[in-house]
Amino acid sequence: MPDQTISKTDFLLFCDCPRHFWAAKHGYPSAQPFTAMDQFRMQQGQEVEALALEFIQQHILPQYSNAELHWQHTDTLDIFLARSDALIHDEKEDCYDLYEIKSSTSLQKEHVLDVAFQREVFSASMRLRHACLVHLNSNYHRKGELDLAQLFVCEDITQAMADVQPTVAILMRVARQALQQNSYDNLEHCRKPNDCPYPQLCHPDLPQHPIYEISRLHKNKATQMEDMGVRAINDIPAGFALSEKQQAYVDVVKSGEPSIERNAIRNWFAQLRYPLHFLDYETCNPALPAFDGYKPNQHIVFQYSLHVLPAPDAELKHYEYLHTQFSDPAPALLQQLSQHIAPYGSVMVWNKAFEMYRNREMAEICPSYAQFLEELNSRVVDLMEVFSQNMYIHPDFHGSASIKKVLQVLVPDLSYADLAIQKGDEASITWWEMVGGKIIDSERQKTITNLLQYCALDTRALVEISSILTNLLTK
Repeated sequence: MPDQTISKTDFLLFCDCPRHFWAAKHGYPSAQPFTAMDQFRMQQGQEVEALALEFIQQHILPQYSNAELHWQHTDTLDIFLARSDALIHDEKEDCYDLYEIKSSTSLQKEHVLDVAFQREVFSASMRLRHACLVHLNSNYHRKGELDLAQLFVCEDITQAMADVQPTVAILMRVARQALQQNSYDNLEHCRKPNDCPYPQLCHPDLPQHPIYEISRLHKNKATQMEDMGVRAINDIPAGFALSEKQQAYVDVVKSGEPSIERNAIRNWFAQLRYPLHFLDYETCNPALPAFDGYKPNQHIVFQYSLHVLPAPDAELKHYEYLHTQFSDPAPALLQQLSQHIAPYGSVMVWNKAFEMYRNREMAEICPSYAQFLEELNSRVVDLMEVFSQNMYIHPDFHGSASIKKVLQVLVPDLSYADLAIQKGDEASITWWEMVGGKIIDSERQKTITNLLQYCALDTRALVEISSILTNLLTK
């Protein structure tokens, strides 16, 4: 017997994927367990919520002449249940203003659906006048104690809520109908099998190369293929309209052989200058800025690994830094990095947009290193481009240009599987717990070693993939 109550969380799950909603309400176990990152984000959200309540009490409530604050008010409408963050009852006008709290720094589509659902439920028992989103201020830089008046932004989204209200009312009725069904067969499934919590419902008997591997495949295209009975890339008919990049991957999968554009790869490598620096950062982005100069949700660069190859046949050198105290890592990290990176030579990374943006942020935090970081950014090259720009396509990449997918194929002996930390988000949380004093002293050195090993493997992967490609060009 399914749970007959549809909460706000349930409704948003339905909007995202009706089949996931049905499975969750009918008690199907999720294939995605609650992770350490989920726990971290939940705790961050609770911290933001507590401060937002103070903000509302200190800076919003006094704007009313005669009003009462209701915190986490709960109400029902038929089988629908909604709990608000904050409701302010304007007793003079006998109406309510809704304040929804989010730890993001901007308005998102789901936030509007969220408040519209609440309005639909509350409308039977109260007159809701305004809806506001209280979110973190992307322009706030911490200086000393958190300044609540600057930390939060109160954004009126009443009109945005009204615009979607008719749609939300319809979706709520459809969600109720879906809940009461005995089968999920006619409910839309997701198109992200790698992230699906209910693969047995959404993607049973998934082929080796499903159509969802195709990069940037629009939902309409995927639906068109599904309507044709096509689930496997091998079954896509000739002439089906795809972009040039998408078609290139489809051709590789159908042939079973990699596509290697040697001239394009050779031209890419021609830009490199020795000494070669292979650089990777690890970061943590808490919702609330932890140190002076940081903004909400800004990444803290707490670690780097740097391999340096002075010349083609020279001995590879390795340098690393890990900040182990609860303080801003940037000054000490940059002091050491500036000593290890030569003022000339290419700086190779994977996904340069991320590393370069971190450099620009650190330049703001530590202006004395701004010139060094600007000059470093001018020498950054992105090895991922060889794969993301289709110079090298392999069916076993499964449509991904992630370093882990590429490494599995090109350097199978070099694996993250044997490491205690295997993903970037695990490194992030581990560091946050370590510097926050949540790891006991007897485990601290082991934790430091685990973090160093993980980051070092990232740059070692850059070295080995680069070497494989270089050797390929000589054949």
